[in-house]
Amino acid sequence: MPNAAHGCHIKSNKLIEYLKKSEDKHDTLEKIEKELSYLNLQMGGVNIPKKWNVKIAIIVPYRDRLRNLKLFIRFIHPFLVKQNIYYGIYLVEPLKNLTFNKGLSMNVGFIESQKDNDWDCFIFHDVDLLPENDKNKYGCHQKVPKLISIAISAFGYSTDGYFKDKHFGGVTAFTKKQFEKINGFSNVYYGWGLEDDDARLRVLSKYPFIKRSTPDIGRYYANCHEPQKRNPSRFILYMNSLNRQDKDGLNSLEYKTIKKEKSHLFNRLLISYQNE
Repeated sequence: MPNAAHGCHIKSNKLIEYLKKSEDKHDTLEKIEKELSYLNLQMGGVNIPKKWNVKIAIIVPYRDRLRNLKLFIRFIHPFLVKQNIYYGIYLVEPLKNLTFNKGLSMNVGFIESQKDNDWDCFIFHDVDLLPENDKNKYGCHQKVPKLISIAISAFGYSTDGYFKDKHFGGVTAFTKKQFEKINGFSNVYYGWGLEDDDARLRVLSKYPFIKRSTPDIGRYYANCHEPQKRNPSRFILYMNSLNRQDKDGLNSLEYKTIKKEKSHLFNRLLISYQNE
């Protein structure tokens, strides 16, 4: 994925007021949990409407982005509850002494979330992305995996070049069958970069196309965060992606759940795995 040359200075008019109100350095997750109590969320950040057709697990890989997390949680719950969908949120956080592995963390979220519920749809969601359009209905496409985040503020909302047909990251959706068919995400990308591009190759090796939201619907604001350490081997790994696909992913996943905590905001999974 290209660097976010536009940075996080581009702000959606729709979100400016929300971000100003929400930017409180003294905020705590406990305060936000109390603030959102009117939504009547169940433990694990679960919303169960009176009528529903599908159960969705929102899986969020996480590392040292508390500010982003607070903004995300305060925004995403009201957004999703209005859609009248059955969902739960899973925050997957590796131990601090481990090099962050986003793909592995998302695989863990897929496996662990199913111990709580028989989820139909799995949405993998970057913690720094906020949807801008209320018509952005969260869910899966039943035939092929779906890219939900199409136009992102950090990249000037571009839908040309790389973002026209090669972008596959930010917010993606899979049914259980679809995710198992591609063998999940790769487990070998330690540090940041190209794990999402790798996933795109996996999808296209098993499916004829990727369902994409339209740019006006799949429009996202990207919150600021510190630059992350890149994986220097990511391009070599990417070039050999399809050679590894059937033996690197869900079927090779090794991890240990250190702690599982529940609040009315989300499930938090603290995990360990073999470092690079």
